[in-house]
Amino acid sequence: MLQKLVERQTLNRILIIEDEPDISDFLYETLTLSGYEVAQAYDGVEGLDKIAQFKPNMVLLDIMMPRLNGLEVCRRIRASENMRTIRVIFISAKGSLEEKLEGFQAGASDFIVKPFSSSELLARIEAHLRIDTLARDLELSETRYRQLIEHSPDGILLFSDDKKLLFANSRLRSMISIKSDSLDTGSTLKQLGEISPLFKEVASLVKKVQETRLIVTRTVGTNFQRHQPSVLEIRGIPSELPGSKVSMVQVVLRDVTEKHNMDKLLSRTEKINSLGILTAGIAHEINNPLTGISNAIQMLQKDSVSAAKRQEMLELILANIGRITRIIDDLRVFSRQERLDADRFELIPAIEETLKLLRYQSESKHVEMQLQHDGRKYRIEGSKSQFQQLMVNLLLNAAQSIDSHGGTVKVELTQAQLPVPSAQIKVIDNGCGIPEEQLEQIFDPFFTTKRDWHGTGLGLAVSHRIVQLLKGTIAVSSKVSQGTTFTLTLPMLSES
Repeated sequence: MLQKLVERQTLNRILIIEDEPDISDFLYETLTLSGYEVAQAYDGVEGLDKIAQFKPNMVLLDIMMPRLNGLEVCRRIRASENMRTIRVIFISAKGSLEEKLEGFQAGASDFIVKPFSSSELLARIEAHLRIDTLARDLELSETRYRQLIEHSPDGILLFSDDKKLLFANSRLRSMISIKSDSLDTGSTLKQLGEISPLFKEVASLVKKVQETRLIVTRTVGTNFQRHQPSVLEIRGIPSELPGSKVSMVQVVLRDVTEKHNMDKLLSRTEKINSLGILTAGIAHEINNPLTGISNAIQMLQKDSVSAAKRQEMLELILANIGRITRIIDDLRVFSRQERLDADRFELIPAIEETLKLLRYQSESKHVEMQLQHDGRKYRIEGSKSQFQQLMVNLLLNAAQSIDSHGGTVKVELTQAQLPVPSAQIKVIDNGCGIPEEQLEQIFDPFFTTKRDWHGTGLGLAVSHRIVQLLKGTIAVSSKVSQGTTFTLTLPMLSES
């Protein structure tokens, strides 16, 4: 179709349908000298045949002709799907208002009364062909963009302000296996919700976009059949036509299953690495009570142990078992399975749980971990497990930057004064710091500043991705030998 439009765009062919040979020849010579490709016909029937053969852009048409008059020729041109775009200019000795109106009603593009000047004729022809060229440019552009949208790897929907479907591309239909006749233009989101539960999520997204007039993005799991997306990113974009008060919402559905699986794999890899690091400290904490239990059992095996001493040993065993149980409970917080669905949780308890776990690892290095906050409820939306992994990654990095002489890792939680209420979390250490030339690379996968090769180079890359999932931001500042500060900003939920 694009090729046909390009071919048509290069044509400036004019057909003269005029029964007076002298006038026809005059027109032919004038137009030929002006660079147009011209053909002639001498009555209406011959003219229609010539149109099919010559395929002109424009017809100069006399009204009074034998066999078939010009008005009827014009009506047939407009009635034909193949000819209706041709410009028709009547050239007639009849020039009354009624006759002109009759010509325009028949479908004429213009009306020139005989006698006329060649300069006026050429000016009018040029004006009409210029309009044709612009129309073809627009048609070509529309076709090109329609093909881009149709062949897009994303599903694309367009909704009116009253939540009625204006457009859906073919990719969407194949992505979620919806029959073509199910997505009728004009269908409401409520009606579409009966076709697929996915549209209920789309309806919620569209409502949010209309309320905020901002771009809104969500990631949802699906229950589609095999070989279809299992995770979709749905993005709602407010759209307004230039110069118009009509507002719309564009919805883009992207298959992010593979990306989600890769993120999970990276996250799991880094979690395993973090667990390995934590195990060193936790093993020490578990070995101490195990040693106490072992010693107590050996004492109980002796016959000479008094009843009072026996009771003391039993209480020691129970106390040490309780200590081991608490350590395992703390570890389970970090190692539990993640959920795709968003949670709503409070930051202070989540951070305290994480610090409690990290202290087992940091105490052996004489690293003090502190939490400072104002006591208010900081509630956010997202995966609590992922947030705690993010904090573990940042806190482990901070602890590992401190040498054997010891130091402090401080977590500060405050409310940020931003357009939307946000929680600001700062992880501050007084460790070795990061060279300025490396700051731009620290969030890159597999980049590590650890010279002992104990790092995977994934911790901060995974952390950066988790911050994105929480719809927040992360920044870093550092000075060598003075320490590093990571600043997280996360949007808070309203207290209502």
